[in-house]
Amino acid sequence: MQKIKELVKKLWNFAFHTEGGLYLVFGVLTTLVSLAAYYISQFAFGERALISTVIKNVAGILFAYFTNRGLVFGSTAKGTQKLYEFVKFTASRLFTFALDMLLTFLLWTKLGMNSNLVGLLTTVIVIILNYVLSKLFVFTKKK
Repeated sequence: MQKIKELVKKLWNFAFHTEGGLYLVFGVLTTLVSLAAYYISQFAFGERALISTVIKNVAGILFAYFTNRGLVFGSTAKGTQKLYEFVKFTASRLFTFALDMLLTFLLWTKLGMNSNLVGLLTTVIVIILNYVLSKLFVFTKKK
């Protein structure tokens, strides 16, 4: 029982006291917000997948930006720097979305990989790349 308590404490400390852990926690929450926005828009507008997908992605990007900005990377940018940061964040997310689509097309359609494996693989790649882009390109600290 003591080992379980220690493991839970280590996981808790990682999840809520490290940048990587916070990134993962808010990534899960971003996914939930995105899915909620999708299903709410499906309910509100009927089964219009394209509209719902746009709303889902906008909600996810906005939620991820504000949580990553303040709670994960601790950005203090103000004014035009904050706007520039948001543009870089959005551009990086659109880039990884396009990469996700390209990799899915290549791996599933051209190479014939299992679609579930492709989905898992591209998700992992996108999560890692989103973190790296946020850390090195979007939320950079001024020297």
